[in-house]
Amino acid sequence: MNENYPEIGHDVVKGEVDLFCCPVSKMFASTNEMAREYEQKLTAVGCDFDEYARIVTMTDGARCFLQDKLTPATIVYFAFGAEYHQYLIDDVTILSKLSIPLLMVIAFQPRFAASNRKKACALLRRKLPTVLGNFTAVQRKTMVFPMNIIEDAYCQEPKYFTNTAGIKTDSENEGKNKMEQEIEKKEVKNGEGKRKKKSSKKHH
Repeated sequence: MNENYPEIGHDVVKGEVDLFCCPVSKMFASTNEMAREYEQKLTAVGCDFDEYARIVTMTDGARCFLQDKLTPATIVYFAFGAEYHQYLIDDVTILSKLSIPLLMVIAFQPRFAASNRKKACALLRRKLPTVLGNFTAVQRKTMVFPMNIIEDAYCQEPKYFTNTAGIKTDSENEGKNKMEQEIEKKEVKNGEGKRKKKSSKKHH
């Protein structure tokens, strides 16, 4: 793995910075579009994919493309997850324990459940502010993607690095709404029951 995917300081692309300057739902939609585009690009340079967007074979030319500093890091992350698919799972019970780069890899894999990929997006977004607070700008620039672009993303949209409580997945919001609805239903039922008991006492 390390030989095929060495740590290279890939050039920062604006579209990559934008991923961290928007709501998680929009970030997820962008990763979907990018994954489709990347599969086409990698196919053009010598990668064969199966029906689950997993890499079956790769030419030397495709390998050189992925190891080129000018190739965006997001393409490399997509390719890594597609090539070493047997080592990656999207189990929600372990997502929170994964590193930021691995969460980024999972977010780019179309074969995984959409809800789990959104969860991965949200988790890595919550971890980024910790890196922002614990390391200097000079140190972050030497780190792997996406830690190396935190400075650019923070300067573009600082609110997503200061209020991590607002970073939620769609599934979390949906779960909260359903829970609130259940509580409201119970409250209505209890209220109706109390009114019936009171009205029955008046008749006696």
